[in-house]
Amino acid sequence: MSESSRSFRDTEEFIEDEFPVDVSESVSIDCEVTQAGWRPTWLRSMRRGGILLKADKSLRFMVTSCSVGEPYTLKWKVLNRGPEAERRDMIRGQIVDSTKRGVRIEHSDFKGEHVVECYVVKDGVIVARDRIDVPVSNTSVKTANVL
Repeated sequence: MSESSRSFRDTEEFIEDEFPVDVSESVSIDCEVTQAGWRPTWLRSMRRGGILLKADKSLRFMVTSCSVGEPYTLKWKVLNRGPEAERRDMIRGQIVDSTKRGVRIEHSDFKGEHVVECYVVKDGVIVARDRIDVPVSNTSVKTANVL
């Protein structure tokens, strides 16, 4: 597809453009998936069990383990992919801060092979990173502007 025929903005940012990267530590993230009336489930467990993530779920991404000593800062990237993300002009992919300490709150809204990445910044350098695939299997009937 030519650049001029795209109907969406390529808003993806890359951590390497903002910080030097020297991954010498480790971080692991997971995502607590919740919906009113249902017990919370971990996204990695759902994926291992072959359970599909559907739209209209609350997503709470968090660090489950980190070898980096305090103090450090977390940065996140939420990247929406697929035809629906392009049609809605909702690629996102910007480098953003935590919603609250150690956590990034999102919501599943539309079908696509989305990705969330977490970066640990220590003394101005990315020293650890992790990513989790967030495949959403359907599109919400609601029209929220989120993941």
